[in-house]
Amino acid sequence: MDDPIIVSTALTERHDAERLARLLLEEKLIACAQILGPGQSLYWWQGKIEETSEIFLFLKTDRSLFKRVEQRIAAEHPYQIPEIIATPVIEGSADYLAWMKGELSK
Repeated sequence: MDDPIIVSTALTERHDAERLARLLLEEKLIACAQILGPGQSLYWWQGKIEETSEIFLFLKTDRSLFKRVEQRIAAEHPYQIPEIIATPVIEGSADYLAWMKGELSK
């Protein structure tokens, strides 16, 4: 795999996370999605601290596909400003990374 990354986002509804994950999988923009939660998020929003129960979505992809993944998340996400963060994978099992690469469209 050339440049594997994990893209993370958070949503309030599990069905939204599942729908987004399936959409990205069907478009071959990600090889895998992990849906975790609910968990609690605390954050600043419009001048005050908010607390929200959220579902966390972790998407396995390649850096070359990030812009397309980012655009798709932004278009489908219910939040005004969704979290869309990419974290590099610095090491990984060669077999797993080869599997990921084989599942992505380029």
